[in-house]
Amino acid sequence: MRTSKLLFLALFCGSVFTIQATELPKSVADVNCFKEFRLAQGEIYELYVKFGDGVTTITFPSAISKIAGVNVAADGSGDFLIAAKPGSYYFNLVALKKGAAGTLTVIYNRRTYILYLKQDDKKAFAAVNFAAGSGGASALSGKSGGVTPARLLSLIDMAKAYHVLKERYPSDLRDSILATNHRFFDFGKFRIELKEVIRFNREDTLVFKLLLHNDNAEEIAYDRFSFSVQLAGKTYYMSAADASGVMPPKSSSWAFFTITGTPDGGRNNLAPDNDFIIGVTAKYMENEYRLASKPKVKAPVKKCEAETPSLSESGKQDKEQL
Repeated sequence: MRTSKLLFLALFCGSVFTIQATELPKSVADVNCFKEFRLAQGEIYELYVKFGDGVTTITFPSAISKIAGVNVAADGSGDFLIAAKPGSYYFNLVALKKGAAGTLTVIYNRRTYILYLKQDDKKAFAAVNFAAGSGGASALSGKSGGVTPARLLSLIDMAKAYHVLKERYPSDLRDSILATNHRFFDFGKFRIELKEVIRFNREDTLVFKLLLHNDNAEEIAYDRFSFSVQLAGKTYYMSAADASGVMPPKSSSWAFFTITGTPDGGRNNLAPDNDFIIGVTAKYMENEYRLASKPKVKAPVKKCEAETPSLSESGKQDKEQL
């Protein structure tokens, strides 16, 4: 009976009503409390859950990998009843007992989050939204900080297998955009071929997929942390890279790098199909720069010192003239 009631309430909550905030009676506002948290691994989130005739809906930015609970069950055997579908980004909870407490462990985006559940009639949430820690659709104009180096490398790994992941797990990539931004950049001794650019919106990060072509018979070393992008007169420096730092002779080698946010810490919101100009510094460029900028040592100016005639000699000259 309670399971069917929960299903009815979940479907009912899925309906959309447009009501001005000023028109909401206080009694309605009190039983429809909304709460939003920023995802941060290691934190424990305290959630107040409805009892009996109410349902608490919890949403994540994208598909949830796994849910495990203590005193929480889908068959009503615990103090909390959960309704969830595999691969969904949300689930519903209802307390079956006054004052109940329980714990949920949610695996999302390869990270673990702990939800501590408490039944409380006065504080119960109708909806709880977990937003990505690095920002999301609700923070497009906010800051872009908080993307860890590990997360950036994870995005590069996702970019490498993007087409396979898109086919098998499309929901995991629904917040990303792929552009086949095919362009070449000639650096004289080598060429950079831009193959694809992928934007991950929540992280405000673009991943650049490159092929580095060395047609020479000599190895070319480059600084793998010197990748940059120029667009509309602005320079965006790399935030992470996966590259070897060496182009073997007569070869084509892969390189990946990311740009995140803007130099001042804001969001860049850049589309992946812009006319980007890729930059990188090779070792021979640094050597040539040092030679070109090395100050030339000026040779000392040689001067001939004129001999000053002695008084005796000048006196003889005067006498001869007289």
